[in-house]
This record gives sequence, structure tokens and C-alpha cells, in this order.
Amino acid sequence: MEELTLQDVKNILRIEVRKSLKHIHWVEYGTNKWDKDKLNESLSKVEMGELKLKENLKKDYKEVVDKIEKEIDKILISQNLNPNRKNIEYQSLKRRWIELKLMRQEWKKELLWENNKTDDDFRREIDENWKMGLFDNGKVLEEGKSQIETKQPQVIQEPTKPQIITTPLLSKVYPEHLEEMKRRRRREGTIDEAEGTYKELIEILGDKAIGDYTYEDSKEYRLTLTKLPKNRKRVKKYKSNTLDKLLSMNIPKKELITNETQNKLLSRVSTLWNYLIDEYPQYKLENVFKKKQRWSSQRKQKDKRDDFLESDLQLIFDPKHYLTEIFDNPKLRRMRFPYYFIPIFSLLSGCRIEEVSQMRTRDIVRVGNIWVYRLRESGEYMEEETKVKNVYSERDIPIHNVLVNILGFIRYVKKMESLGHERVFHELPKVRNKYSKNISRWFNGRYLEKLGLRNGDRILSFHSFRHSVETKLVNENVNIRHTDYLMGHSQKGIGGKIYLKRVDVAVLMENCVEKLGWDIDWKNLKINWKK
Repeated sequence: MEELTLQDVKNILRIEVRKSLKHIHWVEYGTNKWDKDKLNESLSKVEMGELKLKENLKKDYKEVVDKIEKEIDKILISQNLNPNRKNIEYQSLKRRWIELKLMRQEWKKELLWENNKTDDDFRREIDENWKMGLFDNGKVLEEGKSQIETKQPQVIQEPTKPQIITTPLLSKVYPEHLEEMKRRRRREGTIDEAEGTYKELIEILGDKAIGDYTYEDSKEYRLTLTKLPKNRKRVKKYKSNTLDKLLSMNIPKKELITNETQNKLLSRVSTLWNYLIDEYPQYKLENVFKKKQRWSSQRKQKDKRDDFLESDLQLIFDPKHYLTEIFDNPKLRRMRFPYYFIPIFSLLSGCRIEEVSQMRTRDIVRVGNIWVYRLRESGEYMEEETKVKNVYSERDIPIHNVLVNILGFIRYVKKMESLGHERVFHELPKVRNKYSKNISRWFNGRYLEKLGLRNGDRILSFHSFRHSVETKLVNENVNIRHTDYLMGHSQKGIGGKIYLKRVDVAVLMENCVEKLGWDIDWKNLKINWKK
């Protein structure tokens, strides 16, 4: 390895300044400056980051310097330079590195306060402070020449070393993709899932420069996924174990990540790499995570969960089981009515569990003589009051006469409204951005298992209500367009996507909802909710 020279230091610092400028612009463009609260929030984060760095330099200087030296060493080794920490040029580079980190925080604040500074202004500030001649009037000098050398004719020019540019670490750039997803208004849950996938990728393969990941890494990543349990961060018996420990365990096949989930994770990583290829063309990256062929189960994803049989529904809504489980369960306490109404509403409408759980009192309206649940998405992005799965999920859903005339659901909604509650099932807390978490956990993990419906070969869950409704309507020869509209599916064919904007609620009530009677004695499930 060659010894570090002053010219090497300059070349490295120029690259780091460029990376710093790119980073501060991400902060600038990622902040809504027209929202005073959002602007103050960003400024507060920047100031906290600056304060934390200064405190660490004061209290844990050795630890901070050790991290910086590791960053520098990695860059020097990649350029075949000796990371000799006793070298005076090395010490100079380390000092400038720390100063640049502090200046970067100041630059962020100046851009957020709209001081009209340009990249050239920041470069001039560097030259004024460091007196190293990195830039000439804010512009990058030709490689290998100092500011003095550009003013003097050169008779003999020694050959310069080819500059080896190191790509940034994955941990430093994947947040940029998450910000891009936010700008494209992707779902908060989708962004969170992507972030979890990227962190897991780093956990498996290590945090490397994005140009250092290889096809062998891709192969190792795919192989590791086949050995890991699903939901390993949440399942009690797995979440406290390290990655190495998990890979050494003999995990039952049924608890491993499914092929479909593996493909989903790999697709997210491949999407990230496509983004990096577009954003960092100077590094000539290659998508090593793009797999030409992905194996999947021959069974369609839609068929993964079975529908309930009539005998299943009789068992689930047997008053001895259903009412006892809900109203004699001390764990439910004051949350009984959401647990009571939501499964029934889903069976009589085909609604998704979250669609019912998030219901607001003002969404229950009367259209002519028919009560409907007017499902719409509302609220600002990332702070939505209600959400729908896709554009086709916004619809008017007729409310079954069993709910209206027998179980008193409309009266219950009006009572909640009179008590000042905006949401019908106001008792449900928002967990991981969803209101349905507790209902799903109770119904799938406790109630169905208690009834013995989770112990066989069939795959049953709350979502099976939707499959049951769809199967029922197919068997009743209902127009598939009407069924899709009721269920909130995308319409089949171009004609459906363009022309089927709204179906009259009277048509849906007669042709779909009224056919969902089921062979259940609803009168025996009637309760006096007023008590």
C-alpha cells in the first residue's frame, strides 16, 4: 500500500463534501416548508443531531474518533492507501472529517431557513475555513492540481494516481428510497415493511458499500431467508435470539418464511437496487438481487385461506359460544361491542376487517330507504382518518336488514354519535397504524382455536368471511360485477375499470346483500347493548 499524501486527502475530502451536499439537499427537499409545524420539527431534529454530536465529542471523544477512523480506514484500504494513523496527513484528514460533520448540520439549518445559499457558497466556506485549496471560487479543481499550480506553467507533470471512488454504505442510502416512497404517497405500512426488509438485509449480509454487494451475497440472502422463521421479531420464542442462533435452530417447516414471502422480500430489495442504479449512475451499479426465475406455489394466493362452511358459521355464531366468549370474558372488559358487531358485519357484507374496525359514525348514512356504510378514504397523507386498500375499495355498502332490524346496529351507531364518539368502535386502539389488530388477534388466535377450527388442514381466519361471502354469491349466480363492487375488488376487464363507477345501492341490496342470510338464528344473538 502507498502512503497517504496531501493530494490524497484533498481528493477524499472533495468526495465527502459532495456527499454532504447531496445529504443536506435530501433533508431540504424532504421537508414541507409550507407547514410551519413540519419545518420546526425538521429544524428541531437537526439541532438535536448537532447537539448530540457536540456532546459526544465532549464526553465520548475517543469513541466518536474510533468510529470515524474506521470509516476512513475503509476508504483508504479501498484505494490501496496505508491507513497509518500516525501519519500527519491521516490526522489532518480525521480532523477535517469531524469538522465537516459539524458544518453539515449548520448547512441543513441554513437551507431550511431559506438563506438562499448555493452549493458553491458552501464550497467557498470550506476553502475559507480549511485553506487547503480544494475548490476554486466554489468550483472543483482539476484532479492532481492545487490552486497555486493552476497559475504556474508546469514543465514536468508527474503521473497522478487513478482515483478510486468508493460507493456509500447501504445504511446511508436506503433512507433516501424511503423518502422517495413517501413522496410517491406510498402507504405508511408499506414504507415500514420496506424499512424492516432493508434492515434485515444488512443484518444478514452486513452493512457494505452498495457497489460491494455481489451475486454471491444475493444467493446467501435467499438461502438465509429459507432458514428463518416468519414473524421472528414478534414471535416470543424467536424474537430474543440472534441471527446466528436462529440459523442453528431446527425450526418446524410450517413456521418458516413461506415461498411467497421470500419472493416479496427479494422483490423489495430488487426495487431498492433499481432505485440506487438510477440515483447513483456514477458508480455503475448492477442489480445483483434481480432473480430471473422465482419459484412460487401452484396454489394461488387468493386460495391460501379457505372459506367457512355452513357448519363452521353455525359453530362460530352459536350463542352459547359467541356470546359467552365475548360478554363473559373478563379480558375484553369494555371492548365487548366491537368484538360482537365486527364479525357479524363482515359476514353480512364481505367487508375487510380493517374496513369495519375503522368505521366512523358519520359514514353510516341513509340512501332512500336503505342504510349504507359509505366507505371513503379521508385525511392527509400519512395521517389518514380512514383508509381503503385501493381505488375500487371506495364504495357504498348496503347494511343487511339483520343488522338494522334485529341486532339494532343503527341505533347503536346513533348512540355512539350522541356520546360524542367519532368512531363507531372507539374502544379499539390504533396498533401499528391499524384499528383491527386486537380483533384479529382475538378471533384468529383465541376464538377459532378454542372452537377447534384452526387445528385441521384448512386455513381459516377472519378473512375467511370474505371468501365465504364471495362463494355464496357465486353459488347464487349473482352478477360478478355486482359481487366485485360489493367486495371492493378491482373490476374484471377494461369495461369494468372505466365504466363501472357506481352501482345503485338498491341493486346491491337486492342482488347481493339480501342473499347473505345464512342459516343462523340471529334473534338468539340479539343483545341489550344499552345496558
